[in-house]
Amino acid sequence: MKPSRSLAGLQPFASASFARPTSLPHPTPAQIRSHLATSSPTALHLPDLVSAWPALRSWTLEDGLAPLREAVGEDMGVDIEMGPRGRGYLDERYRRVTMGFGLFLDAFILNRIPSTTDTATGPTLPTAYLAQSDLPPHPIFDRDTPSLPHFSCGPRGEVYRRTLWVGPGGSFTPFHRDPYIGIYSQIIGTKTFHILPPEAERLLDINPRPPHTNTSQIPISVSALFGSASPPTAGHPAPPPEPESNAETLSQYRAALAEASKLPGACEARLGPGESLLVPEGWWHSAEGIETGVGINAWFR
Repeated sequence: MKPSRSLAGLQPFASASFARPTSLPHPTPAQIRSHLATSSPTALHLPDLVSAWPALRSWTLEDGLAPLREAVGEDMGVDIEMGPRGRGYLDERYRRVTMGFGLFLDAFILNRIPSTTDTATGPTLPTAYLAQSDLPPHPIFDRDTPSLPHFSCGPRGEVYRRTLWVGPGGSFTPFHRDPYIGIYSQIIGTKTFHILPPEAERLLDINPRPPHTNTSQIPISVSALFGSASPPTAGHPAPPPEPESNAETLSQYRAALAEASKLPGACEARLGPGESLLVPEGWWHSAEGIETGVGINAWFR
């Protein structure tokens, strides 16, 4: 792991100071459209955009996510991202595997299937994350997570995709940017996002190799870099420590993110159930699952 030359010379002893995003309660489609029409729209915290969604009450871990199982299909094959806790999809140990949706939930989300490699803190399992899985057409999704007119407020008025995200605490998506506007809504659990403006690219050590040329090579979350990561949980132990040889690199990444956190529009958003986040097209963002979580995203343009 070696950062690009553009990070050399940054102050190594620094701390990040991410602001909170602007919060817009009870947003109307007109307000979202007006915000996106500005010359430099920023991220928005939408605390109650989906507060009327039935999924907030009917989807629970206690009943094994029964409505979600029915909507996706117990035996439906889904693509799962697997790797060490707190690492993203650029990690060399990352794997993408296909398994039945019910098996994924029981083994990696609900801990209903015992592991054969138990430790003092619980079974040692890789982090398994269902990311950006297209919502299949089903009346349960129409009823429990209905599409909103806010998802058609981009310049073209088009909804591109709606996707499902399910993962345990410790799931991590590195800084990346999308060619669409996104509104992510948390249904279960807590997730932390860090958002940076497009001009932060010079500080993010972007991967030069296709197909991930939209992704930062910073290998761990902001909270892990600055010592505020969520504690390990049963079944999902703490990530392995970085080798001492990487200490200088991680110090440069801390300095880079400390500088990036001061850019206009940079912010940190911690979402709980019923809260949403709007990320403008082209803005860099990372996501860290604080606990077992389920969310729905809408990409539009």
